[in-house]
Amino acid sequence: MSAALPATRQRAWARGAAAVLMLGLFYTLPWLSWNGQPLFLLDIGTRQFHVFGLSVQPEQSLFLLWLGLGLAAVLCLVTVLYGRLWCGYACPQSVLSRLFRSLERITRFDGALQPLAAPLRHGLWGAIALWTGISFVGYFTPINGLVANLAGFSLGGWESFWIGFYALATWANVLFLHEQVCTTLCPYARVQGFLGDACTPSIQYNAPRGEPRGARPEVIPSVLERPRGLLDPDTARDYVFRAAHPAIAGALPNFSAMHLGDCVDCNACVSACPIGLDIRNGPAGDCIECSACIDACDDTMQRLRFPAGLIRRTRTATEASGDRSSLRIKPLLFASLAAAFLVLALVSAHGLG
Repeated sequence: MSAALPATRQRAWARGAAAVLMLGLFYTLPWLSWNGQPLFLLDIGTRQFHVFGLSVQPEQSLFLLWLGLGLAAVLCLVTVLYGRLWCGYACPQSVLSRLFRSLERITRFDGALQPLAAPLRHGLWGAIALWTGISFVGYFTPINGLVANLAGFSLGGWESFWIGFYALATWANVLFLHEQVCTTLCPYARVQGFLGDACTPSIQYNAPRGEPRGARPEVIPSVLERPRGLLDPDTARDYVFRAAHPAIAGALPNFSAMHLGDCVDCNACVSACPIGLDIRNGPAGDCIECSACIDACDDTMQRLRFPAGLIRRTRTATEASGDRSSLRIKPLLFASLAAAFLVLALVSAHGLG
């Protein structure tokens, strides 16, 4: 029980650190230079790409292709080994959404200042969205001149259009389209089922411990401390199905408090999920694995003096058999592809030098 709060803080710290790192890189990279040249600039106007000290003409951009494919293979490797860490911790959509929710908490006023909360929040978010648009366009045109032209109201038509477009997209995506982007539009989310295997960790509900779920009139010990113990997996799955589909399976019977599982059916996990998933109904392809449900459940477990981990990140193969020693083809494939593409990128970069 004592480990629940530190684990929650560790996850919160990891999300915050990832957000600071990603936002810091995104907003500062266009301003950095190397030997008098931009560190990273895909200069469309002069048809020249500056990439970490290399100056590349468009016809020499095979290096960028290999580098992009290598990074994509590395992302696939990380996904199959560790799950959707990118979605939960580093995706720009998730990071910006987390930033906006922080603004919501900061600008939550009471009393006479309450009417100022919404205008201040949206004013700050509008400024961040505008700077995001400027920074993004700064990857394609020198940002020093871009900001100077913006300050002097002398931006070109295309620059104005793209700054406005990406600022509006940032503003609208986070406020209105975050769930739709993550569950429908994002291509990375669509291929999750192909990237993982039985040993890929995912967020799962411990149904043998939690079922049958339900509120209880008095505080009782965890099932781990009661004679009832854990349910067998088939019975637990039956209770999960019946709880998720009462119209089909019929309502669950009334259980005595001593026969209930550790889930008190408080729905804190559902409320905490940014897309409203109920992880207790089984793994879902739309889950971005942000761990918000784990934090919410662990808080409830701590309040009830139950052990943490009713919802946790685990591997299906571990849960099923405890055997993780078999050869895994997908990690080997993605590691080989990543190594091959990055070697080709190094060879191409050496040819440019």
